[in-house]
Amino acid sequence: MALNYKSILFIDNSDSDFTGLDLNTTKVRGTESSLILLAESFVKKNIYVKVLTEIDKDVLCNGVIYSNKKAHQEMNFDLCIAISNANLFNNISAKKKVVWSNSLQPFEKFLRKKQLIAFLKHKPEVVTMCNYQFNKRSYLTAMYGKHMISLSVDPIFYNEKVDLEKIPEPYVLNNVRSHRNLDWLVDIWTKSFNNKNGKAKLFINPNLMEYSREMEQSQIYERKFGSRNDLINELRNTRVFAYTGHKSDIWVLTVEEAVQMCVPIVTYGIGSVEDRVIHNETGFIVKNDEEFAKYLELLLFDDEFYNRIRRKMFKRRGFKNWDLIADTWIKKFLS
Repeated sequence: MALNYKSILFIDNSDSDFTGLDLNTTKVRGTESSLILLAESFVKKNIYVKVLTEIDKDVLCNGVIYSNKKAHQEMNFDLCIAISNANLFNNISAKKKVVWSNSLQPFEKFLRKKQLIAFLKHKPEVVTMCNYQFNKRSYLTAMYGKHMISLSVDPIFYNEKVDLEKIPEPYVLNNVRSHRNLDWLVDIWTKSFNNKNGKAKLFINPNLMEYSREMEQSQIYERKFGSRNDLINELRNTRVFAYTGHKSDIWVLTVEEAVQMCVPIVTYGIGSVEDRVIHNETGFIVKNDEEFAKYLELLLFDDEFYNRIRRKMFKRRGFKNWDLIADTWIKKFLS
């Protein structure tokens, strides 16, 4: 198949059969949604884009072709992007090959996943999602070069109307899907906000840990999983997003979504969260539990303090978008 314009092939490494049609469903998570949005951004720049997943038959969505991984690919693509696994390049013809890494990939795991031979064979460059991950990626796991290209979120989060005149109730949200230091946050909350004021509430994901005692005494509630529109409505009514961070974090999608909805973040900045939060601009990176509780209290109960940082966040909405990110990829790998 001959093309007179550039072509890109994505290969997903999961067993999911997602397509762009699943973007607003619970079927896709951070990596899949980022892949979909980047692929669609390439299409807008007149690039031929195909994505290989476990889908049974071809689907065309917003200009992107989704096909089954096992289908023979006759094209010689200008760029092939494999999610985390260089073995996915087998039987693929491409002028340039890139591993888009969504993990820290320590050398032990690199060997266990049989990446070494695949890297020597295909010679891919590596793209990481944050500076934290970039600095952790050793030479042996990125021997043909590494780059850091950040991510964005679905544009609906920075295009959604935010009313700066409305001050939400003193509700705090933590909707990180896995446990990741939730017990630490709950401990800070129960020590600092136990029956304090009676209005402040912490909402966490259900079924992560058993917190019945803390929930009964300290205004902690289970949030409900829902659609993307439900999440937008939840963020619209949330005053603070609280998350300590975790050393395993690569791309904390929920933090960036909150930032784009002008919900200030309070965090220790552990892992990649430090890349997502600008201190005193989009939230606060703290050094100890006392600071964590202090900034939570200021944001929850000091309207002037809360409005000041929220106005700063509003000016930054959409500053990092998929169109600019696609341009960075093109400049590095297709120019």
